[in-house]
Amino acid sequence: MIEIYSAANILEAELIKSLLKENEIDCLLLNKNMTTLYGTPIPFGGIKIMVNEENKEEAESLISLIS
Repeated sequence: MIEIYSAANILEAELIKSLLKENEIDCLLLNKNMTTLYGTPIPFGGIKIMVNEENKEEAESLISLIS
């Protein structure tokens, strides 16, 4: 899996995850649990959104529609 986006907070990350799932793109959120330790935004790079490499272009295109 590769990183395609870094969300500033859990709400943005979950919104993107939902968008990707609606379009049948599996994703993984890294650093999601850090929000419980630090609150939002995460002080070291945000919540990383990871997808399979073959879905990279489609996922980036979808994210660009909302960001």
